[in-house]
Amino acid sequence: MYTIVTFSKGHSIEKGEVGLEGQMGWLENMERIFGISGTRTAVGRWIHRLIVLACVIILGVMVGIVGSIGSLHIRLLECTLLILSMMLALHIYFKRPHALVPYSLLMWVMSPEMRRLLDWSFQSYTNTSMISMIPYCVSLTMLIPIIKNIKQLDRRIGLLLKIMGVALIYGFSIGFLKYGLSSVFDLLNYVVPFMVLAYVNVSRFAQDVRDKWMKSLGYLAVIVAVYGIYQYLALPPWDKFWMISSEMKSIGLPEPQKFRVFSLLNSPGPTGVFLALALAIMTVQKKWRAFGVVGVMLVAFALLLTLVRVGWIAYAVMVFAYFIRSQLKNKMQLLMLGVVIVLAYQFVLPVLPGSSQVTSRIDTFGSLEEDHSFNERLLFSTHIFSAVLANPVGMGLGSSGLGAKLTQNSDTLVAFDNGYLNVFYTFGLPLGVAVIILLGYLFVYLYKSSKAEKVYSPISFGAISAVLFLLMASNILSGFSGFILLLIISLAYIPTSSSLEGR
Repeated sequence: MYTIVTFSKGHSIEKGEVGLEGQMGWLENMERIFGISGTRTAVGRWIHRLIVLACVIILGVMVGIVGSIGSLHIRLLECTLLILSMMLALHIYFKRPHALVPYSLLMWVMSPEMRRLLDWSFQSYTNTSMISMIPYCVSLTMLIPIIKNIKQLDRRIGLLLKIMGVALIYGFSIGFLKYGLSSVFDLLNYVVPFMVLAYVNVSRFAQDVRDKWMKSLGYLAVIVAVYGIYQYLALPPWDKFWMISSEMKSIGLPEPQKFRVFSLLNSPGPTGVFLALALAIMTVQKKWRAFGVVGVMLVAFALLLTLVRVGWIAYAVMVFAYFIRSQLKNKMQLLMLGVVIVLAYQFVLPVLPGSSQVTSRIDTFGSLEEDHSFNERLLFSTHIFSAVLANPVGMGLGSSGLGAKLTQNSDTLVAFDNGYLNVFYTFGLPLGVAVIILLGYLFVYLYKSSKAEKVYSPISFGAISAVLFLLMASNILSGFSGFILLLIISLAYIPTSSSLEGR
């Protein structure tokens, strides 16, 4: 029996229909929250369970592998930090999704220092640490909105990701048989940065969120700069312990003011590139500056202390590319800020600690043919070019870079001083050419789009220009540098539909 409910205005509805409407409302809420229709709710639940199960299995395997090569206590602490970081990432995604990118950047910056503090506390150093996986696992949270909104992906980005996906699948299929876990880590190093392109496009955030992302990059750069300056002057014991244990003699002596600054990151190279990219962001737009001109000067001084010439080149290329594609007002502001930086270099830098090392490093730009590092890079490139021609099918993922540290294979190269040759060395000549064409397409597209849109497209054009120059020195398409560069590039792919006004 249905019960008739009569309303004051003469409308009536059956009780059974009320229950039906309530159920429909519940389904609509589920659709709004999870982005799936009621007919596919069961499928969504099964996918969610499979993802959770896969994460548990992967974490269990990682705990078993890493825990077997060191102290169980420290490995359990590392595992705890990893799980807590991932849980916080999921909480941020569901509660404040626009904060996921800044949180990922924070984990990229802080995880190396977290590892050093933990190693120093236990007076134990290993080449592998689960803490190194934190930024990758946190960034993989972006897969949730990508999978959920895959149909909203821009067709150009979709094409780029398909080409890169084919190269990665090919490289992984070759590398996994030779290098095992090294190829898995190398795959993550590529997947996470390129995943940002898709995430920014499908997230449908308003433009002010992108400004907050760039501002957060500036704040992180100031933090890295301030700690780097303190590190250079005082050298904390945990950083000294790491310098001695890792045996990285190329960065200098483990004594104050006698080494190249690496701040919170792993080494001077990534630190210099990060500070250079952040400094370019802070230079070209006032609204992206953290702590105004003071913040710019702090980041610039810390960049000088890294003694990373590639960073200075990246900064100059990025700012110049933005300059030629920006509006007249921005060009005048850039010229004025450039004058301030030059004056600071001439009159302020000479009285600061470490100025002699910085000026001597800059002087090498005028005599690169006499520079030992430059000549070594030339010899290395000549040798690798011959190796690429001798093996045009490629060596596969895990054959070079940080992932090569996980294997004792004699065929691997940890340090690779030419990014273009690294692409050919990894993916082979045919797919290597496809990846380079992909970057060329991005360059042309962003150059054209920056003619109409004058806020994000010019800085994205500056980022792809920096990519093409930086690849002459190292492979910056992967890891933290790739994450930042592709994040900046993705700003140009902001959807223009009216649906962006919310969120």
